[in-house]
Amino acid sequence: MRVKNLARTGWMLRGIPPSDSETVGSHTFEVVFLSMLVADKLNEAGIQVDTLRVMRMALLHDILESVTGDIVKKVKSSMANSTQLEEEAIRELEITNYSDLLKELNEGKSLESLVVKLCDNIATLLQGIRYLNKGYTSVLDIVESTKERIETALETASISEEARNVLKSLVTKLVVSEEL
Repeated sequence: MRVKNLARTGWMLRGIPPSDSETVGSHTFEVVFLSMLVADKLNEAGIQVDTLRVMRMALLHDILESVTGDIVKKVKSSMANSTQLEEEAIRELEITNYSDLLKELNEGKSLESLVVKLCDNIATLLQGIRYLNKGYTSVLDIVESTKERIETALETASISEEARNVLKSLVTKLVVSEEL
């Protein structure tokens, strides 16, 4: 449960003090909660989503950071051995039975993985807005880039228009509620 005390690096790099910094554990909780809500709303709209699968992916989405530490996206994407590092972390944590879920999440091709990736970004965006509201203007670049990632994911995802519309509506409601 090392992620409970592991501060998210992106915020720390932008001057958020440790006493106010979001942890990987608190971020994961928010991602799981948002993922559950979004999956349930999709199911209510008649769009089939495996909510249990979504929640498992959401719980696992940052678990490897308990071994690797929180590596910022830009650095992680430039690492030649990031896949090998993740495989080693999976073995170290003895969670090889979840390898397929993590692979599905990383590939991002299923609706379930899209929900989790979207909620991961929504949680980051919401936390960035919270920091902006507290006066931490140094996080503006994270807020803007995360918003762009959300918009791109919603526009380019291989999903039905009905699912896209439900997701866009939910994202708008979540972000507007946080801005107030």
